[in-house]
Amino acid sequence: MKRILLLANGPGELWCWARPMIHALSEQGFDVSLSLLPCQYASGYETDLAGKLVEGSVGPPMSVFATLAGSKGKSFDAILQLGGDLLFGIAFSARSRAPLFCYTYGPKPLMARCEMVFSAFGEMRQFFGPACDKVLVVGDLVADSLEMDREEFHWSPGRGPRVVLFPGSRKAIRSAAKPFIRDMAGRIRSRMPLSEIVVALSRFSDPGESQEWASSDIRVVRSATGSILSGADLAVTQPGTNTLELTYSLVPGIVAVPFAFLRQIPLPGLLGFLGSIPFAGPALKEKVLRKRSGERGFLAWPNRLAGREIMLEMVGDVAAVDVADQAVELLKDESRLREIQESLERIRQAPGAAGRIAGQISELVG
Repeated sequence: MKRILLLANGPGELWCWARPMIHALSEQGFDVSLSLLPCQYASGYETDLAGKLVEGSVGPPMSVFATLAGSKGKSFDAILQLGGDLLFGIAFSARSRAPLFCYTYGPKPLMARCEMVFSAFGEMRQFFGPACDKVLVVGDLVADSLEMDREEFHWSPGRGPRVVLFPGSRKAIRSAAKPFIRDMAGRIRSRMPLSEIVVALSRFSDPGESQEWASSDIRVVRSATGSILSGADLAVTQPGTNTLELTYSLVPGIVAVPFAFLRQIPLPGLLGFLGSIPFAGPALKEKVLRKRSGERGFLAWPNRLAGREIMLEMVGDVAAVDVADQAVELLKDESRLREIQESLERIRQAPGAAGRIAGQISELVG
């Protein structure tokens, strides 16, 4: 039996990429192992969930220094990296003398060291540069992940419209956003009394965290995203993987980035270091992000892929009432909702990426 090591980092990569890949590779007869990489977006619960996805224990995220210096451990026939710095994948590849494969949405350094690069969107191929010849567009693993969300979620009968609020995968942001979300939900309900509002907590949250929301008149759930979005009329979320989950579920969305939470946004590289400076760091990070906001381009994935705004993006000094009022106006505009859904339908992908990747790797190392 061939052995393959999957390397994953943040919540989105672990749940939406690694989860379907583990299933597809196992069906191809691979013995699948999983290791976690450090990630600025990590929630702290990645190790617990990773242990439920593969047989055997999964350790906490590894440091780059320990990985590069290490020389022992299980040998593998292939390495597949799903997110994170490719230095990790190169180190494991050299240690096992095994080919390195990578799945990514866009270009990243050191891709030329990969045997093959798998990507989701043909629209992004132009940005890969010299590594373009190694890129095989296979589709989006997020579509495969949604297909695995078979958990049943039941909306209340006789209520409507149905609105899902996503407060984020990191507790620091969820905690800071809680008053904002409560105010937003209250405003929507005051204008649309029959609406049902659900706060979808991340799978990477403490199971007891829902109790912290108990004092508010909001239904809080930790159900699978695909099952929650089935039947939803609108969602309000942050930028990220959720915008793809909305796209493939054909649920119109509002992507909100209130500047009030800029200090809680995790960032890589120099900006991340800047924000960690005691006392002055968070204020400096906010100042830089405010200045850069005018050059940001589109944040929601469907907007980036289409080159135009499909999902409404609200970025700036926006209040909860502003987002809520936009949500209400959108919910009342049936023609606009249909137009958004039709645009999402043109971008929507069907499941199958995981099987295509597993098949390619099996052919090359089999």
